[in-house]
Amino acid sequence: MFNPVDPQKDWANKIRDIVGVISIIGVVVFLFVSPVIGRSLDMVEFSFFPESDVSKNIEINLKQEGGDLLVYHEVVKPKLPELIGEMIDADKFTAESMIVKDVETGMVLFGKDEYKFHALASITKLMSALVLLDYNLDFSATSTVVNDDIFESHIFSGEVFTLEELWNLSLVGSSNKAILTLVDTVDTREGFVEKMNKKAQEFGMADTFFVEPTGLDSGNISTASDIIHLLDEALSKKEIKNVLLVPELKVKSSGINAKSHQVWSTDWILLNWIPNNFKEFIGGKTGYIPQSGYNFVMQVKGENDKLLNVAVLGAEVHEDRFTEARDIAYWVFENYKWP
Repeated sequence: MFNPVDPQKDWANKIRDIVGVISIIGVVVFLFVSPVIGRSLDMVEFSFFPESDVSKNIEINLKQEGGDLLVYHEVVKPKLPELIGEMIDADKFTAESMIVKDVETGMVLFGKDEYKFHALASITKLMSALVLLDYNLDFSATSTVVNDDIFESHIFSGEVFTLEELWNLSLVGSSNKAILTLVDTVDTREGFVEKMNKKAQEFGMADTFFVEPTGLDSGNISTASDIIHLLDEALSKKEIKNVLLVPELKVKSSGINAKSHQVWSTDWILLNWIPNNFKEFIGGKTGYIPQSGYNFVMQVKGENDKLLNVAVLGAEVHEDRFTEARDIAYWVFENYKWP
């Protein structure tokens, strides 16, 4: 017997079927997606800062390390020397350019036209020495002194010395022929100067340029600020630093023109010909040509065990480069307070 379908019941059945299908699909999607969502949530890191800590957290540097690790670093402000009283009048010094820097922090404690271009003179030899070290010199080998017609007060063309003796003559007595003889044993002069300029760039000496290795040419230019970088690099090499502390040198050439030579350091602070009470003299280098005036760069330690780099360029007379370097160092030690 045929029973007609109640339209209301038929519609309800269809609704139940649709809901059932949707439920099944929802379960399947949930089972598939939930592991992915779980892994994504595991990679999320939340950081909450109490409102009371907002000002403190402004000074926190958020740094990404190791890909997915967030590490918080507090910004530590360096403790700098503090000037007590007023800055000294730079016009008290005859030098054209000067600078004093705290070695530990790099802070400039005094400056007088420290970015002004100036001829380097024999301070050039610090860069020449740094480049020569790259050649791994055999200091026991010998070489004949060049015959260039240049100013020289210590050795003569044709004399034969070991490379070690030439090295010492270059840095203690600032011998021009000695440094040129060393250069000629390792490279062409043009190639060597190219390496000098490349090294200046590596040191960040953007205002420095060399045209030859001795310093006799006024085309070797730099600034008091740049020279401090050169001094730091030179003193970091024991082969240079140790020789810069030699007050007197006695050498004898070999060969038919053999002669004995006694050479004094050009550094009057080292020789104590300029009285001083520094706790320690770390090293220094002089320079002079008529175009540069009297130059001097040094590093000293005070009674407070703090180190200063000092550069004096273009002092009016020979002695002034040393006394002005000493006096400005004294003033800085007395008028700055270190933390």
